[in-house]
Amino acid sequence: MITAGQGQTRIPVRSLWLLLVYASNLLPSLRTDERESLLSGSRDADLVDAIADVLVIEVERRLRNNLTPAYRTRSADMTRVRGSIDHLRTSANRLMDRGRIACRFDELTVDTPRNQFICTALRWSGRVVRSQELAARCTAAAFRMQRLGVTDRAPTRIEISKDRLGHHDRADQRVIDAATLVLEMAVPAHLAGGRSVPVLSRDHGQLRRLFEKAVNGYFAHSLDRAEWSVSRPHLSWGAAGDAAALDLIPRLETDTVLDNQVAGRRIIIETKFTSALGNHFGAMKIRPTYMFQLYAYVSVQARLRQSLGQTTEGVLLFALTEGQQSVDVEFTIETHRIRVMSVDLAGTPSEIRTQWQRCLR
Repeated sequence: MITAGQGQTRIPVRSLWLLLVYASNLLPSLRTDERESLLSGSRDADLVDAIADVLVIEVERRLRNNLTPAYRTRSADMTRVRGSIDHLRTSANRLMDRGRIACRFDELTVDTPRNQFICTALRWSGRVVRSQELAARCTAAAFRMQRLGVTDRAPTRIEISKDRLGHHDRADQRVIDAATLVLEMAVPAHLAGGRSVPVLSRDHGQLRRLFEKAVNGYFAHSLDRAEWSVSRPHLSWGAAGDAAALDLIPRLETDTVLDNQVAGRRIIIETKFTSALGNHFGAMKIRPTYMFQLYAYVSVQARLRQSLGQTTEGVLLFALTEGQQSVDVEFTIETHRIRVMSVDLAGTPSEIRTQWQRCLR
C-alpha cells in the first residue's frame, strides 16, 4: 500500500517491479527474444530472474573478455619516482632518510565503482532469485570478479553518478542498466531488515515519475512502430505576442502522446499517480485542475490538426485508490473525445497491461 500526497490517499500496488521494468533503460538494449519474453507476460512470475539472467550473461561474457578497467589516482611511498612527487609529505615524514619518496600516480585497475556496483548486484541476485541454477551462476560470477580484484563493497550513489561511459566501453551500458534495475527492484516492503534499499516507495514524487515513465515505456515497446509513434513533446499554445508576454505562458508538458500516422489520430495521455476524482459538495467529480489541464492539451492540438482532417483525443489515466470503484467513462467536448480511466495497480501484470491498452479503444 502506497501513501500519496499529504497522506490522505492510499494506493494498493501489487508490485513496483512491473513499473520499474517498463520505466527502465534496459528494454531497448535487450535482444529480441529477451524483450519479447518480458513484454508477452511469460516472465511475469519471475521478473527478477529474467533481469538477473540478462545481468549474469553479460557479466560472464565480460569475464571471458576481461572486465573494463579504469584509471584511479593513488598515493604511496615508493622506492623510486612514479608519477608526481608529493614534496610536502616526503619532507614532513623524512621519507628520504629511509630511501623512499611520496608519489601520486594513476593506476589501471578493474576495482572501479562500476565493477563494484555490478558485483553488488550479482551478490544480491544470488540471494533473491528463485532459480537455484541462476543463483549459483550469479554467486560464481561475483566470486570470479572478486578474484580478479574487485572489492567486496557497494559504491555510493555519488561514486556511481560520476561514472561516465566512453566510446570504448559503450557496451557496458547494457550490464549497468540490468544491475541498476535488479537493485531498484529490491523495494518490496517497509519492514525492518538486514539490507538498506532505495527509498523509492516512500517518495511520492519518484513514484509519480515512475508511473509516467512506465506508461510511456509500455506503449513505446508494445505498439507497432510502423503505425504508431510514442513521444513526450512540449506542445505549443500557438500564441502571438511580444517575447516578455510569451515567456509568462506556462509550458504544456505532456506525459505520453500516441500518434497513429495511418489514421491521423493523436491520443494525449495524462497520467496521475493519485485519484483523479474528488468530493465536490457531496458528489464525486473529476478534479477541476486535471480536467482543465487535459482540455488545454487537447484543444490546442485540435486547432492545429483539424485543418488536416486529423483527430485529437485526451485520456486521463490515474491510479485506483483504496476503496474506490473502477472508473471508465467517455464524453465529448466540442467534438473532442475525452476519456477518464483508472488503473488498478493491485492487479496482475497482465491485467495492468490490459487496462493500459484500453487507451487505444
